[in-house]
Amino acid sequence: MRLRLFFILIIAYVIAAFGWLTYSLVDFSSSKYELQNQVLRAGRQACVLKLLEMGKNGEFEGESNTTVFLRQIEMRIDTQQVHRFLTDFNYGSYQAVFLGGPEHMNLDVRISPAKQTELRMEEKQRTRIYLFQSILLTVLVGVGIYGVYYSVSAIYNLNKQQNNFLLSVTHEFKTPIAAMKLMLQTIRNRELERDKQNQLLDNAIENSDRLNELTENMLTAMQIENDRYQYAYDEFSLSDMVRRLADYYTLKNEMTSEIEEGIEMIGDRFVLRISVNNIVENAIKYSDNKPVHVSLERKKNKAILKIADQGIGIPASERKKIFKRFYRIQDEETRETKGTGLGLFIVRQTIRKHGGSIKVADNKPRGTTFILELPLD
Repeated sequence: MRLRLFFILIIAYVIAAFGWLTYSLVDFSSSKYELQNQVLRAGRQACVLKLLEMGKNGEFEGESNTTVFLRQIEMRIDTQQVHRFLTDFNYGSYQAVFLGGPEHMNLDVRISPAKQTELRMEEKQRTRIYLFQSILLTVLVGVGIYGVYYSVSAIYNLNKQQNNFLLSVTHEFKTPIAAMKLMLQTIRNRELERDKQNQLLDNAIENSDRLNELTENMLTAMQIENDRYQYAYDEFSLSDMVRRLADYYTLKNEMTSEIEEGIEMIGDRFVLRISVNNIVENAIKYSDNKPVHVSLERKKNKAILKIADQGIGIPASERKKIFKRFYRIQDEETRETKGTGLGLFIVRQTIRKHGGSIKVADNKPRGTTFILELPLD
């Protein structure tokens, strides 16, 4: 939240800075236009004085002279020569206007309309350039800030996920290790009946299986992530594999199953077993001791596996994120259920490698349904 607020303040500052810069440039363009008009008006006075000086000296006399008055001063001039002079003076910025009749003609020097139009067009062009540059710079800086924000957020989220992973792995390993140690110490230090010893040994073996499963998950995830896992494809019975997993977890949680017999496929039995095991285990973990239903059926050339629970469900906004490595909903320090965040990552990678797909849907009236489609040909 603080990071987002910080970048919002930066963006607001950049927009304000470029807005002020744009206003300053547009105001400068307007001021430059006014200054150029003032220069033209001052140049007009200089042009009139130059005309008076040259007219008195008879420099404008020619074949057809006309008597004109300029500033109440009488001069004999050839109008064509005056026009040529004004064309050359200050790049044609001024023009001669003759008023009155042939007996009493007045000469007036005015700023050329073409020059005024040129200055106005230059001002509009400068304003457009300043606006375009300001907008372009704002967009580029905004994209850069967004890129920095995205990178920093990605690093922050990755660090958070890694910290959550370390916390969860520590918990996942510590609990079965502590339980195994306590059971073995009890067997060594106390005289127990044979049945009680066997029960404690079975519990210790179950915890060691849990540790072995965690290790397999982490090693498989690392190998898949680095493209080092060698998939061993062979033909096996998907129906038997799913049934054995359902029977195993029936001892831990109430489960119902509908498994079609005789569904054979070619694939990596090891990672597929891990994948199905991860989904079933998650369903039990989040089902709040409510029944979990597993179904397997054949549709045309595909095997459709569904694992449905009646737990808390998965928000629609999180369904694309749950398959990312290390990602888990909520924070590790406040989450009640533990895990490594690798299970669903392995599932998606495995299903895709086998040419299948995985979907997440709502389980009516509550809960989540994972739907796995695997090709059989």
